[in-house]
Amino acid sequence: MLAMILASLLFAADAASPSPATSTPAPSSVAIPDGTYTYEFRAGGGTIGTSVITIARANGGLKAHEVASIQVTYTLDSSLDPATLSTTAVHAVVGSTPLDVAFGSTSITETAKGKTFTLPVAAGAKGNVVLSGPVMTGFFLAAAQVHATGSMVLTGVDIGAAQSLLITLVPAPSSSRPAKIGSTDIGYVAKGLVNGEVTVWADPSTLVPEEMDVPSQGISIVLTKKSTVSMATQQANPAVPTPLPTAVPHFTSRDVSFTSRDGTKLAGTVTVPDRATAGMPAVVLVHGSGPVDRNEQVGPNPIFLELSNALSNNGFVVLRYDKRGIGKSGGNARNATRDDLLDDARAALAFVGRYHNVDPHRVFVLGHSEGGELAPSLAAGGAPLRGIALMAPPAIPLDQILIQQTSRGLTGTAKAQAIADEQKQIAMVKAGTANPYGAGPWLRSSFGIDPAQVIKKVPCPILILQGGKDFQVLAKDLPRLVDAAKSAHRDVTVRVFPNDDHLFITVPTGHTAVPAEYLAPHRVDPAMVSALLAWLHAKS
Repeated sequence: MLAMILASLLFAADAASPSPATSTPAPSSVAIPDGTYTYEFRAGGGTIGTSVITIARANGGLKAHEVASIQVTYTLDSSLDPATLSTTAVHAVVGSTPLDVAFGSTSITETAKGKTFTLPVAAGAKGNVVLSGPVMTGFFLAAAQVHATGSMVLTGVDIGAAQSLLITLVPAPSSSRPAKIGSTDIGYVAKGLVNGEVTVWADPSTLVPEEMDVPSQGISIVLTKKSTVSMATQQANPAVPTPLPTAVPHFTSRDVSFTSRDGTKLAGTVTVPDRATAGMPAVVLVHGSGPVDRNEQVGPNPIFLELSNALSNNGFVVLRYDKRGIGKSGGNARNATRDDLLDDARAALAFVGRYHNVDPHRVFVLGHSEGGELAPSLAAGGAPLRGIALMAPPAIPLDQILIQQTSRGLTGTAKAQAIADEQKQIAMVKAGTANPYGAGPWLRSSFGIDPAQVIKKVPCPILILQGGKDFQVLAKDLPRLVDAAKSAHRDVTVRVFPNDDHLFITVPTGHTAVPAEYLAPHRVDPAMVSALLAWLHAKS
């Protein structure tokens, strides 16, 4: 369920009510000085991205400019109210997609890709902030807005999801103050966020944040440099982590295309071992959920590129492809259903089965996450497969997984409320009245599918690979899937890698896996790759 966690990094918020115990500070004239402020996103002992924010006043106006990058580069130009630091208009470019947001007194409009969305202003809010991906301007301004307006309630706009959010701020407890943060720094906790709270620690004299922490994501955003350098000289392309080099290739690569059942043209890459012979085995890679390309690129980690290289270096023809609507593939990713994705995978299997020197009776599917849920349906539905390898496959229905992910790390009342909110959201998706992150059609078509029932019908050998520290598809649920397969006398092999997460990144012993692991360069666990290769060779 890759997209679920990637979406969580957008800091999207649930509707929440202000705490009645919160004391609201009196309005203050203190404001963030003009200047350029450079932040590093840190996780797992390394830097995973950067944000550079410039504040500039001219001709009675106030502007904020930000260039931020973790997975893609975001450029944000914000017009601010000089008295309140509230956002009045934004022009953003996310990757190569432009978005424009205009804030009115009662509503907000966002325009993107020729569509306009009208969003409500949060009741009681006196400030507006913009949130999305690694964009930090909203949290950067939060403490200053509180002191400028006297209000602890802000309207947040997630530009990536075209969603209006209610954000409440409460004073941060002294017990949460990081050791390196001065005792006089002001701390606020942003409440109501889906995947945990964001804490802002700001210099009391300037209200410039010195650190912004997202504990549930394992991320700290730390101020590393401040200066009066003009906006024109701001760093245009922040440094971001780059993928680790892949193994030396002993194969050739060729870009190819094939057509799905509904006429959608899909683009991919075939890799063929240098010592090509007739009757070679082949593997089709089927990706996890969300807008994933042929490399299954997550942050700087091209999971499928690394696996493809390893497989072809060891004698397998491999096809990997861009999901529909992504990369060079046609179609619309937002309208894609589960059946569409199954049809795309069937088209990929048909293509590789006809490929030069491939034995059509020695074709495997390797599915990761969502792909691990689709692969059993392909086999059970009659696809001519030698075997299926499932990396981090769901063992319970998708709606239950979403509830698990939403309530992860919460206890007591907070957990109960998160579950109730998610159940409400799921009901809205089923009814067609909600379309979170444009995934409504896929979610609706995937709800109600029980992986344990499907796997009983798989006629070919099955390999299940699971990370013990996977927080998206939990290892504790795996026995349900395995027991179902064994009860139907399936040929199933199971390998669990105790320290691996959902991407089969190995997390150090004694450490808990967090989403930020995905955003730093890593190798796929070599032990998992070895187990995969051994099973494929044995079954081919």
